[in-house]
Amino acid sequence: MKKPRSWRWLRLAVPPATVLLVLLTGLVLFELEQPDEDDPAYLSPASTAAIGASTLADGVRAAGVKIARVGGTADAFLPENRGDVTILLTTPQFVHPEYLRRLALLSSATRVVVVEPSRETLLRGQVPIEGTDRALASGVSAPGCDYRPATDAGRAGVRRTRYGPVNQAGEAQLARCYDDSLVVLSRGWTTMAVVGSADPFRNDRIGEFGNAKLAVGLLTERPLLVWVDLHHREAPPKPEENPYQGGPTRQPTSTAGPTQTAGPDRPSGTPSGGRTTPQRPSAPPQTPSPQQSERQNPLWHAFPAWTYVVAVLLAVAFLLYALARARRMGGPVVEPLPVVVRAGETVTGRGRLYQRARAREESLTTLRSAALSRMARLLRLEPGTHRETIVTAVAASSGWPQHTVRDTLFGAPPEDDGSLVIAAIQLEALVEAVTTEQPDAEGARR
Repeated sequence: MKKPRSWRWLRLAVPPATVLLVLLTGLVLFELEQPDEDDPAYLSPASTAAIGASTLADGVRAAGVKIARVGGTADAFLPENRGDVTILLTTPQFVHPEYLRRLALLSSATRVVVVEPSRETLLRGQVPIEGTDRALASGVSAPGCDYRPATDAGRAGVRRTRYGPVNQAGEAQLARCYDDSLVVLSRGWTTMAVVGSADPFRNDRIGEFGNAKLAVGLLTERPLLVWVDLHHREAPPKPEENPYQGGPTRQPTSTAGPTQTAGPDRPSGTPSGGRTTPQRPSAPPQTPSPQQSERQNPLWHAFPAWTYVVAVLLAVAFLLYALARARRMGGPVVEPLPVVVRAGETVTGRGRLYQRARAREESLTTLRSAALSRMARLLRLEPGTHRETIVTAVAASSGWPQHTVRDTLFGAPPEDDGSLVIAAIQLEALVEAVTTEQPDAEGARR
């Protein structure tokens, strides 16, 4: 008769499979909820989608600021976009690192707003911020600083990517707000604001808390906003456009104050007001040293934050699986032994193992423990009885002298195999003397 199929394995497989399914479903839903930055609608001033930024663009225009939408970072360096402007980089990871480095050469009247750059983007663009810590979702916090756009906005949902300290050796930090999620620093001639979340710019999140005031405040400090609407990786600049390779260079200019362009009647670096302004070198910033790169690239930040969450959840799932495997599924089941081994063979095999290991002391300790347990049961001695009490009781029962009983039960360990055999024989004789009835002083039998 065919044995019925057992479904007991489902008790072990279903719990971890359910946990794993829930984890995978959560991860898939989380990834689907994240916007694709290569989507043309992402933070586009002309898009009314949830991830678009048409609401922000309307708010900027309502504040009297003109918007110049460009499709590449190179267009932001055109003459008509220079001077008293704000440059918005919504997808900095698509910007070529060379353009990020050139931002330091713009005029002092230019402001740059960068939306949620990653650590790799900052490192390639040589932005002097020493690291990032990115959360799974944006959080809300108070400004915690005196930066005007932040104080006007109040609490905002910008705390997602938190940035480390600014490298004070090269640039200066001007403000740090929202628990390190909004950092304003000087970058060459320009002022750069690094924003840790895209939520204040999106149509579906701009109405929450003070997001709208914060985003509009960051982008309306200059009369012109150059909106870089980029959704693909840029090609490197052409050699003739690269000021570091002998191409035409541009001195910083400003439309908000005295011109800073060198003329025939004024040396370079001297404004029309007669004050001497220190000039920044036109050479690109130096590449970070290996020590700096190693300090800025710890292993903890080498992987996305979600990988650590997945690792923790998998560890929890494995622990639950281990607990499910370890717990008893029901009552004990009596099953026939596959092989019956004689007791004598077991004793002989164990003895040979002790002999091979030369465990003389352990062997005699095992024999003494078994003998003491047997005699204590016969003499009705409680567990934990003092040694001398045991010796007295055993000597009285066996008729042996107390010193002989003490040496037999608690003597020194044997020095060789011969001593072990003698001690075992003497111990067996003592047990035999206790378990065998002895005549008393009057000849009566116990």
